[in-house]
Amino acid sequence: MPKRLPRARTLKGDPKLVHYDSGGGAPGEPPIVLLHGATLRSEDWENVFPRLATRYRVVAYDARGHGRSGRAATYELGDLVADALRVLREIAKAPAILVGHSIGGATALVAAAREPSLVRGLVLEDPWLARYRDGWRADYFRALRRALGSVEDDRAFVRALSAIPLPEPGPRGERTMGEVRGFYAVERIKTYYAPGDPAFVDRMIVRDEAGSAEISAAASSVRCPVLLLAADPRSSALADGEPDRLAQTLADVRVVKFPGVGHRIHGLRPEPFLEALEPFLRRVRAA
Repeated sequence: MPKRLPRARTLKGDPKLVHYDSGGGAPGEPPIVLLHGATLRSEDWENVFPRLATRYRVVAYDARGHGRSGRAATYELGDLVADALRVLREIAKAPAILVGHSIGGATALVAAAREPSLVRGLVLEDPWLARYRDGWRADYFRALRRALGSVEDDRAFVRALSAIPLPEPGPRGERTMGEVRGFYAVERIKTYYAPGDPAFVDRMIVRDEAGSAEISAAASSVRCPVLLLAADPRSSALADGEPDRLAQTLADVRVVKFPGVGHRIHGLRPEPFLEALEPFLRRVRAA
């Protein structure tokens, strides 16, 4: 089992943001800030956080409407970016390396474009970019939204989650969430979904035109080093050909592809994830 995160702390504000800070790290080196994917929470980093924390200062936080953080009136991409910048200014308090998964990757990219002085490097793990505009996995979010209607009854909630079809078959032919074993088994994943705000899921089903426009503009203005980790095309949030297009657009980027690995690379294959990450971290630290 993954090791647990450090003691939770709370950044007051609207909304409050619950975060986890390993402390440590060498003086003057950039901290690492982890941004989880849509409907997940900081615990999704439990199998990589402790290993990174042996060498670096690592911060993870629950996005608004997720985990133990506060719910909010709005869940536009711009709101998520503003929260990320709050974390950089008030918790990291130093230019950081942002590691963003899925919508966390989109958030990190836009944050780096808005406030380049706060970001030393970007790791985009199968980021939700062009497909953010297209409502990627909208059917899955609709099914999850229906399941959240039974969240007060634990057994009914597990049954509802277990029946949700996976966006694509799993590595062992799994077709529903209930058939998944290991890190993303339904008994674990329910702890991600149960405290979340259903209004966030509703927002994922509706187009965010302003957020989509900001994502499109961000790549051409980011100048820090970028590591792009791409999942297998059958389950990737990246659109067809998008990794190669980003490689031509971003000023300084390395692309690592993970054939046969699903969208949640760090959860499904933590060792290869860390092997791809470490050389990039060393490079940014040395710069």
